[in-house]
Amino acid sequence: MNIYITYERTFFTEKQIKELEQYGKLIFLESYFDLDKAQYLQDNTEKILMADPEWYKWNLRKEHISKIENLKAICINTTAFDWIDWQYCKDNRIIVTHTPKYSTDSVAEYAIFLMMCLAKKLPIQIKTNYKMEYNHEMLNTEIRNKTVGIIGLGTIGTRVAELCNNLGMKVMYWSKNPKENKYKRVEIDEIFEKADFIIPAFATNEETRKIITDSRIEMMNGNSIINIIINPIEIYNHKLMLEKAENNEIGYAFEIYDDKTLNDYKGNVMATAPYSFYTKESIDRLVDLWCNNTISILENKSQNVVGS
Repeated sequence: MNIYITYERTFFTEKQIKELEQYGKLIFLESYFDLDKAQYLQDNTEKILMADPEWYKWNLRKEHISKIENLKAICINTTAFDWIDWQYCKDNRIIVTHTPKYSTDSVAEYAIFLMMCLAKKLPIQIKTNYKMEYNHEMLNTEIRNKTVGIIGLGTIGTRVAELCNNLGMKVMYWSKNPKENKYKRVEIDEIFEKADFIIPAFATNEETRKIITDSRIEMMNGNSIINIIINPIEIYNHKLMLEKAENNEIGYAFEIYDDKTLNDYKGNVMATAPYSFYTKESIDRLVDLWCNNTISILENKSQNVVGS
């Protein structure tokens, strides 16, 4: 059994490497490569692919997967799995596993960080080179007693709610199904009309892409929306959000996936690189879970299987 790993070896401990080597030969592909010239395409022995999305530009489709001979499984190191053609894999008896819940604290804490950036007008401070002006534009907001509206109360949404509650905020949420907790469940329109801060925390699929509509965005007035790695900005009208921020109607925070910088955005807009998941603790959990998923397949005890 050959185990191909598209990731840097330095992120794995010697213990993890030795455990994997008990089941097969490890082949690290540490540099990005031309998919048509991938080393494993020349290998007709049974194999498992431990795949990182960056090597595939977040798009691993059947056109490539079908060329990999004797592929037993693809173990991906992300919670989201919409970037891989898992239905093709399922139809062709190729196991696909993912890595849920490894970055719950990291992402939830990043949401709080972005919320604080907007409340304290950090984007404007940066863009004005920290010029001290006590005017309305620079007037900060206190977090205590403000209302946060969380859209989706799964693992990350629940952790965001806990952190906000501990900060003395009022928490309301909307989720497709009611949850047993102390937080107030409301209709989704009420979140856009009344919440001081709005944090989307739902899984992205065809159904949820319809949640944040233009009409709901227009309901916002004076509040802030924080969009982090939980959802890509493509799930709603990003341009409209930026226009409202430029008109000083809202604050807006999100992660950048292009070559723009903070200075390219006007108003109270906090745009950062996509680091919400990227903490030492999170990556340690990720690699550990990734290895365990792979070993579970080799022991015929598959865990975290997509589509099961």
